[in-house]
Amino acid sequence: MRIAIGLCTLAVLILLLPAGLLMAGDTAASVDSSKPAAAADDGAATYQLRYQFKPGEVFRCKVTHLTTVDTKIRGVAETAQTRSVSTKAWKVTGVDPQGKITFTYTVEDASMWQQLSGRPEVRYDSSKDKAPPAGYEHVAESVGQPMATVTIGPSGEIVRREHARPQFNPGIGELTVPLPAHAVKVGASWTKEGELPIRLPGGTVKRVKLRHVYELKNVQTGVATIEARTEVLTPIDDPAVQSQLVQRVKRGEIKFDVDAGRVLQQQMDVDETVIGFSGPDSMMKYLARLTEEMVEQKNVARRAGPARQ
Repeated sequence: MRIAIGLCTLAVLILLLPAGLLMAGDTAASVDSSKPAAAADDGAATYQLRYQFKPGEVFRCKVTHLTTVDTKIRGVAETAQTRSVSTKAWKVTGVDPQGKITFTYTVEDASMWQQLSGRPEVRYDSSKDKAPPAGYEHVAESVGQPMATVTIGPSGEIVRREHARPQFNPGIGELTVPLPAHAVKVGASWTKEGELPIRLPGGTVKRVKLRHVYELKNVQTGVATIEARTEVLTPIDDPAVQSQLVQRVKRGEIKFDVDAGRVLQQQMDVDETVIGFSGPDSMMKYLARLTEEMVEQKNVARRAGPARQ
């Protein structure tokens, strides 16, 4: 079925681009309006969460993306499963006096697999395979090549981006985790709002407003645990639109090194079911898990002293 095959391509697209890297002229728009949503009780320690890197650092993460999509249309059921494991790298080229960080974004390697009901499985490993299977050509061309040069602020906001290669915008994943502009206490939360374009039958585009909510749950031995979730602000009653939104709505947990100023690991999960997305007797169940984990490296310098205020 076309819907299941289309969802399988998400494993390819998420490898190539986080949502923060949009193609020029794309209809998606992100509103950089991170703001405190709630404060914790007075008297507790405060923590300044900010990105910190040094010129010459190479920050690497192992990214694993798993999806299972079950669809049923007019009595015909199909299952699509995908798995991708890749290494993404930020090669830091400069840090200005205000703490703005410039880096090149690269996918250094990729191992991918997909299985559709009734069809042979497809595999691709950039470190072993000389020629990619059909549908993975752009992945093979992009691995090891600079995807973009990006400048971010200490709070993770994108200040500037220059694309080195043509980009896709799958609308899932984020280049950075938005952080609060000011020091916060455990229990504090902050938000970032944006819009997501959903393409409707006939080619029209519906803009859906989203709110990403983050809450500082605790800080232990210099590592902050941040809970993240997505709220859909635009009322949606069309199952066809809902079937696209399920890929974008996230809930999960982030581990952020307060002293070193970087994400150590994060996990985002999606578990959604949509009824009637392609006719009254249709159903889609979408399960996905996206994990990122920092790859230990010698040039990651641990800063002395906690980043408390």
